[in-house]
Amino acid sequence: MDVHAQGVYRHLKTFAQNLMRLAPDWVTLPPELVETFDWLEDQGWLGIRDSGQPADHWLSIYPPEQRDHFGASFVTFGGTDLRYTGHWSAPNADVDNRIFEIATTAGDGGRAAIWLDEDGKQQFVHLGHDTTGIITDDPRAFLQFLAMGYPEPGSLEQTDITPLQAFFDYHGVYDMDEIAEEERPVGPTAFQGFLKERFDLDMPATAHTIGVADFAYYQDPDTTDPFNRWLTSVTPPPTQEELDYIDKLMRTVEDLDLKDDDSSETLMQKIGSLFKSKD
Repeated sequence: MDVHAQGVYRHLKTFAQNLMRLAPDWVTLPPELVETFDWLEDQGWLGIRDSGQPADHWLSIYPPEQRDHFGASFVTFGGTDLRYTGHWSAPNADVDNRIFEIATTAGDGGRAAIWLDEDGKQQFVHLGHDTTGIITDDPRAFLQFLAMGYPEPGSLEQTDITPLQAFFDYHGVYDMDEIAEEERPVGPTAFQGFLKERFDLDMPATAHTIGVADFAYYQDPDTTDPFNRWLTSVTPPPTQEELDYIDKLMRTVEDLDLKDDDSSETLMQKIGSLFKSKD
């Protein structure tokens, strides 16, 4: 971020200031995000890890007593100083400069980011474990999506299902009666209330209702998603070492002979046999 931008953002509260310290020069935080970050911080929901660097600042969408609840949505705002292509065989600074991660949306590392598209426009995008794509170009719709209460927005396979249905699917149940009362879904209701009061945003029934399409798998040859296609175009082909590792991993999985009807005990025994074979 350049010196002028630093001056513009001096009025921001702690979280937003530190987030912008991680941002590429082109990033402009929409006012809706700034107000939301400031409100969340005012509730006392700002966390700072020990070292206190910009990447150590994060915001919860829940009060502390609900943050780690079994039924809470896995969403926290926060930036990173790790570059997106840092794990590539040949990191690419030009690619890194067009992706600015601003939230964690899944337990497996799924993220939401701002992407500078081919036309120089900011888009909110999804970076999942297996899938990627544009969420929306509308900051209000982006906030709605993260506030709906999906268990893990970054692992959502279908956007035309409700957060409750996604919760059932995520935990493999079919009815609320199958879930202990203390483990039932807990929506970020205070956060939702702020969005309603400040921006007159209601919570839609599904993410699809606000225009969020299903996310395509990485390098899906049939996708029309601009972000997915761009990411495919700039991603280098795998090295021979990487191909050999994938082949070895696939053969290991085949040797384990995992079955859908295996009990938890059987699965653990099979996985345990893998570690014993290495000893």
